Amino acid sequence: MKKERSEDKRVTNDVTVQEFNHTSTSIGGTADGLRRSLKELEDDLKKDEAGKKEFETYLKQLETKRADLQRKVDENKAWLEAIEQQGSNSSEQQYKRLLEQIQTIYEGAKEFHGKGIDMLIKEFGYHIAYKRWNDSFTAIPFKPNARLGISKPFCFKSSSASVKSQSTATP
Repeated sequence: MKKERSEDKRVTNDVTVQEFNHTSTSIGGTADGLRRSLKELEDDLKKDEAGKKEFETYLKQLETKRADLQRKVDENKAWLEAIEQQGSNSSEQQYKRLLEQIQTIYEGAKEFHGKGIDMLIKEFGYHIAYKRWNDSFTAIPFKPNARLGISKPFCFKSSSASVKSQSTATP
């Protein structure tokens, strides 16, 4: 009979069973939450690895660009050293020579402009100050300002009748 009583006697009661069920459910929920968190972490790691590869690619591009820029800087330094070895006066002398050439060209242009105005007066009866009613040729008077070195372009205008007659005369 003692055996029967020990078999009838339960170690747990309804409260402890309910607590065990609650605890096991909580453990199961926690395990599921941890599995989800692990999956999210693994996905994040994959994304981070892809981002790392992208970053490394970009870094290589920047390093290549840096090397190119450094090469250009070195070339420019070498060029500057070569210029400095020639002497600082060579650049200034070249600049002065260019200014003198430009001045010579400008003086020639002023001279030929004056000759052109004289030819217009002789050949076409052009008058600088005013236009007569029967003039078919017109132009804007122009005189270079030698003091400032500023000049405006010389503009020729012809009347529409003479342009039409010229366009119909040529085949």
